[in-house]
Amino acid sequence: MRVINEIWIIDPSGITLFNMSKEENIDAVLFGGFFSAIQNFISNLGEKELKSLVLGNSQLMVYQGDRDFLFISRSDLKSKEKKIIKYLKLIESKFFELYGEKIKNWDGEVSIFNNFGEIIEEIFEDAPEKDMETAFW
Repeated sequence: MRVINEIWIIDPSGITLFNMSKEENIDAVLFGGFFSAIQNFISNLGEKELKSLVLGNSQLMVYQGDRDFLFISRSDLKSKEKKIIKYLKLIESKFFELYGEKIKNWDGEVSIFNNFGEIIEEIFEDAPEKDMETAFW
């Protein structure tokens, strides 16, 4: 069983910077705008943030770090929330380590993040837990 099936990274304005999926059937632009709008709506209700959303047999886990970027994963309902959030935090850390300076002067071109899929694969290959080989894909 795979722990994470899809990942999206969305900036505070709702732009999807990166997404990784075996099945590319979701419009990344629409997805980013949708989640940005949901987060704004929840904030206007006085809540801090959306953390998860159940869709049929899948769950979307949302991690919003200190910089207000959204790191979202889709996984099976049986996957443990703490484990998924741990992976999303690792992905966030590596993302800002690699792109933190570029984001400061970013011109809106999302193709600069295309190679991040290789980094995600490395994160899961290098993870110490014995079940990490099946963590992504």
